[in-house]
Amino acid sequence: MHSIYHGCRIGSRPWSWLGLFILLASMVSPCLAQWEEGISQSMRVVVVLRPPFPLERADIAAQAEVVAQAQDMVLASIPSADFQPLHRYSVVPGLAGTVTPQGWQALLSNPLVQAVAFDLPVQATLGESVSVIRADRVWNEFRFTGAGVNVAVLDSGYDPNHPDLNDSIVAQHCFNHSTCPPTNTNEGDSAKDENGHGTHVTGIITGRGIVAPRGIAPDASIVAVRVLNSAGSGWTSDVVAGIDWVVANQARLNVRIMNLSLGGGAYSGICDAADANSMLYASAVQAAQRAGIIVFAAAGNGAMLDKMMTPACISSVIAVGSTYDANLGAYTWGGANPICTDSSTVVDQIACTSNSSSALDLLAPGAVITSAGLGGGVSSRSGTSMATPHASAVAALLLQAQPGLSAGQIESILKETGVPITDWRNGRVTPRVDAYAAVQRVTGGAGPGTPIGGTVLLQSRNTHDGIAIYVSGQPCTASLSGDQVTTTDASGRFQLPPGQAAQCLWAVRPGFLSAQRTAPSGSLGTITLLAGDVNRDNLINIFDIAAVAGNYGGNTPLVDFNGDQMVDIFDLVIAAVNYGKRGPLTDWH
Repeated sequence: MHSIYHGCRIGSRPWSWLGLFILLASMVSPCLAQWEEGISQSMRVVVVLRPPFPLERADIAAQAEVVAQAQDMVLASIPSADFQPLHRYSVVPGLAGTVTPQGWQALLSNPLVQAVAFDLPVQATLGESVSVIRADRVWNEFRFTGAGVNVAVLDSGYDPNHPDLNDSIVAQHCFNHSTCPPTNTNEGDSAKDENGHGTHVTGIITGRGIVAPRGIAPDASIVAVRVLNSAGSGWTSDVVAGIDWVVANQARLNVRIMNLSLGGGAYSGICDAADANSMLYASAVQAAQRAGIIVFAAAGNGAMLDKMMTPACISSVIAVGSTYDANLGAYTWGGANPICTDSSTVVDQIACTSNSSSALDLLAPGAVITSAGLGGGVSSRSGTSMATPHASAVAALLLQAQPGLSAGQIESILKETGVPITDWRNGRVTPRVDAYAAVQRVTGGAGPGTPIGGTVLLQSRNTHDGIAIYVSGQPCTASLSGDQVTTTDASGRFQLPPGQAAQCLWAVRPGFLSAQRTAPSGSLGTITLLAGDVNRDNLINIFDIAAVAGNYGGNTPLVDFNGDQMVDIFDLVIAAVNYGKRGPLTDWH
């Protein structure tokens, strides 16, 4: 994940921007007053313009003409000594440049200017994951690998000599102030990576599997846009320039997906109009959507429970948080400057550092992900930066399966078919991407020879192993029948042996209502077993409540519904809430 920080320096004095980098056109920052003491100092800013009519009504060429006219008028109103342009965007209604205090005031007083803010600096901060999201089953059973789908990755670039990546790049460009290779320009045609973050992210999407693990969509193509330098730093205005370039060149690039493993700030809920930086992001993302591009962005790694970074908090962006794809034991995030520690870890547990808010859309594996590294090698990295390309790559699989899908349809499919994960920190439930279930939804069924499988979850628990799966050659009845053929793993998944057929399938765990499925085939989806059926009669009643009460204070596994090794008030409440519920449950989804 890339973190965006902000600050200003007046003479030799550093000024913290905590709470001050959100600057609307109508606001005068306290920092500006201090800045005016050093009148010769210039600062980078982003400027949001007011176009004369809604851009969504025009095609890209018309949008570019309107934006250019607005830019010309604003620039003509300010002496060149007071504003030096760095970026003139093509389709995004905005500008970026260096400004003096006099230029700042001139911008604020211009009726064509909607908002101004200091340009936020950007600082850079696969093995098991493939099977966790079931991408391998998509490859093997549907033969979808992302072929024919172009993904734009805006990051630190890519390693052009990496054997897993060098034949997947179809276009590249650079926007990074004074550092674009090979001659340290502001803009260039080389996206050569000198940091490693972009190479790693790109490998998660489309790694060929020659040196590093295979990516989720190994046959997808990449448009690499470098917006971060060798230290992993850049500017919001550079990122917006990258988005703008992709949209302006969409006719030849044909990008369908954009991956932004970067962000900054801290915003509660949707942030489209929070400040000039987020407003500029919102305009850029809206332009991308009008061009047929779906945008994924990382939620951030600040361990915030009700805030995310921008652009993840933009309403039209799919924001992605991070989960574990394996049991890693205790894991501390932040290296030499720890952010938080997960004292224990299991598959699908949300990482303690992953930001969360009401605007969070999806989860994906992002802890200790192995992918391509600089120098043609392999590296392991962690964070929502690694989770985001998992989701982007699954979208590429969907678009190969059904090229006509819209951004809204892709978002709905990923959310509806994802595995629901409860955030242990705030109780928020967010779907973790499931590539196989998503592709199955798009294709309307299973791939050729697809084994029967699904996910069974235990209410109130984080691990879901040991649920017995029975199958019968007879139609389903109210009573359990058939033979046990397998059990679920820790994430609740099961798969019947190849060729196994059944007229009825049961999922059974003592202490919980059972579930059944009539004439199962292919992927069955997900079902949650409700806790409280101590007597195993598929009815939670007063006898079950009494059984919990009779074991209160002990550790009898049958009535320890939440698995904390203690029968207590929580177990009693769980059973009471489910009072009167009956099985077998049939609401697979």
